[in-house]
Amino acid sequence: MLDDAVRAAIAPLERGYDELLARVVERVQGDDRVRALWLSGSVGRGAPDAGSDLDLIVTVTDRESFADPAVWEVVDPVITLPIPGLAGCFAFTTRQGLRVDMVLETPDEVGSSPYTHRMCVLDKDGLEPPAPTDDAHGPDLARMQAIVTEFLRQSAIFPAAVVAREDWLLGQAAVRNYATMLYDVLVESNQPLPVMGIKQWSSRLTPAQREMLADLPVPTADRKSVVDAMVATRAAFRTHGRAAVESAGGAWPIEADDAMAAYWTRHGLPTAPSPAPEAPGSGDGDAAVDGEGLSGDVAGGV
Repeated sequence: MLDDAVRAAIAPLERGYDELLARVVERVQGDDRVRALWLSGSVGRGAPDAGSDLDLIVTVTDRESFADPAVWEVVDPVITLPIPGLAGCFAFTTRQGLRVDMVLETPDEVGSSPYTHRMCVLDKDGLEPPAPTDDAHGPDLARMQAIVTEFLRQSAIFPAAVVAREDWLLGQAAVRNYATMLYDVLVESNQPLPVMGIKQWSSRLTPAQREMLADLPVPTADRKSVVDAMVATRAAFRTHGRAAVESAGGAWPIEADDAMAAYWTRHGLPTAPSPAPEAPGSGDGDAAVDGEGLSGDVAGGV
């Protein structure tokens, strides 16, 4: 049912995806409304691994006929979620725990599709998707500085909302959020990066950045643990984060940083002087290539 090239392309995926794809091919082969089937995501880019999922693009003549997810019962899903903003497209989780994203397009849309990295599984009409393009871009400095502004804004929240209320569960969430903001700044400083899926978390970082983030303390829900972890995370942001911003050509907001440090001092919380810009683990080196996913979200802040 599947040719050797397709089998080889999905071989790195978890066991069972070959049988699942074969069932999908059998389902669409005799359906005249389905004109083509493509592998996309990490498989389409030639960079899958055991953590990748199966991303499928289905070229159909009539979207409305596929608006009901029951059309894809061959997948045997136990979880079905519509993909936001894409009518008739679904993210399935199967009874075996396999993950399949099903995206629809019409034949007229193939030539201008944003999904340029794809591999043909079935093509009844000789369709021609656009050739992959290099969309590489450097760091988005405006995004980096917006994250830093939010980091400093939230620095004014922690003493009152967490410490004064002794809400250490909120403190745990706040520490995680600060670490995520630092991660986002470091990733942006590493641009351009290869296109990769949202679950390729560590691949976007240099080894030094990964080590630094991995060494940040993870707090338990008590005062000392939360405060110590927040102090360490803020210090990492004010050194590594600052170095990343300045290496991208930005300016660290020293006045706001100093004001928040003084605010912490007034609340009896430990803080360090405004740090020098030089720090290891920011924006240097290459991130590994990998990825998957036609959809997905990153968890938001606290």
